Amino acid sequence: MEKPLRRDGFTLIEMLVVLSIVSLFIFLTITHPQFNILLNDSQYQINKLTSEIDFYQSQAIKHQQSVLIVFRKTHNDLKIETTNPHRTTFISLEPLKLRSDSNLDAILFDKEGKITKFGTVKFDYRQQHISLIFHIEQGRYRVSYSK
Repeated sequence: MEKPLRRDGFTLIEMLVVLSIVSLFIFLTITHPQFNILLNDSQYQINKLTSEIDFYQSQAIKHQQSVLIVFRKTHNDLKIETTNPHRTTFISLEPLKLRSDSNLDAILFDKEGKITKFGTVKFDYRQQHISLIFHIEQGRYRVSYSK
């Protein structure tokens, strides 16, 4: 009496197709690392920084309190101080490098999210120069890229 053959498994051809697709994805990931490394993109780094600034501006408006952001060139970081409750937070700017020729050392968001001082904060990222240009009053800024 013969047992009937079961056909529930993968065939050799199906396995080879799956392995070739997986191998193709691995090959593309290794040979083109820019597809999977967003952290090295200057646009990503600036978006990360500006989202932090926007967050603390919205915190000032939400809690009706002043928020001070200090650009510390010697430490290459941001020092954020809130008034109520009194809290100090440090945020590293790496891999951005804060330049010493920036003419703005700190910005103070009042309870309406406005600033009273204008200026430019300059950064280096690889061979690219990036500037955050703050406008007086409404706490707006723009980003400028140059080589």
